[in-house]
Amino acid sequence: MISVASKSFPEPAVSEYVGTVFSRNREDLEWLANFIIGDEKIAEACVVDACAQAESENSSLQEWSSTWASMSTIRSAAQVQQQRIAQLSSAYMQWGCIHGGHTALSSDWCDILLEESSVVFARLDVFCRFALVICGLEKRSANEAALLLGVDPASVKGAYCSAIKCLEVISCEQFQRQNDFAAVWN
Repeated sequence: MISVASKSFPEPAVSEYVGTVFSRNREDLEWLANFIIGDEKIAEACVVDACAQAESENSSLQEWSSTWASMSTIRSAAQVQQQRIAQLSSAYMQWGCIHGGHTALSSDWCDILLEESSVVFARLDVFCRFALVICGLEKRSANEAALLLGVDPASVKGAYCSAIKCLEVISCEQFQRQNDFAAVWN
């Protein structure tokens, strides 16, 4: 708990530590929030809000990390988009996932997401982007994502499945572009 940690770190030190973690990871956190939200100003505000939440959160400093900073940023972005998430989640309730579940993104899939983030952003709605980030990048379960987003786990599974399918299509398009380029040189 932050109060327990405060015994070994005075209050200003706790705030300074939290601020340092957010400063060090600011670019990644802003990319994350901007990928989800699609608006740089709101993304910056989400990172600032996440930092403020982190300073007041009841968690141990030893357990606190950049992962926690990411989840705070995601939580802040989810609060901004709560109404839209609720609207979209009902559509994914019927979608379902025929694969029986998806695992978190491998490093290859993460690379594709980073390389093609503008394409992925354009093709996925905000709910799918949240599912992709929470389940795929942050390696959280659909149940954890649903709890964070305030929706049914089945809708998160459907949205994550849709996001994975989108990544597969983009990967094929990327492969085709690379091969078309190679064919020109042959």
